[in-house]
Amino acid sequence: MGMQYHCSRCHQRFAGPAEGAPEHCPRCKAEAGLEPDKRAPLAMLLFAAFLATAVLASVVGGAVAVASS
Repeated sequence: MGMQYHCSRCHQRFAGPAEGAPEHCPRCKAEAGLEPDKRAPLAMLLFAAFLATAVLASVVGGAVAVASS
């Protein structure tokens, strides 16, 4: 099993060959725009979770403040 690739034309994710890059997308047959599938680094995922928690806390705090007045 090779690397995972992503077609930028039809957004299909597929496994490429064990060695080298794939020749074309299996769905749309595009030869250009095939990119290795990359995952976000752990630090970026943790920062996104922190930001989402901060936004949720702000919304809940604002709703509580409006409801109590």
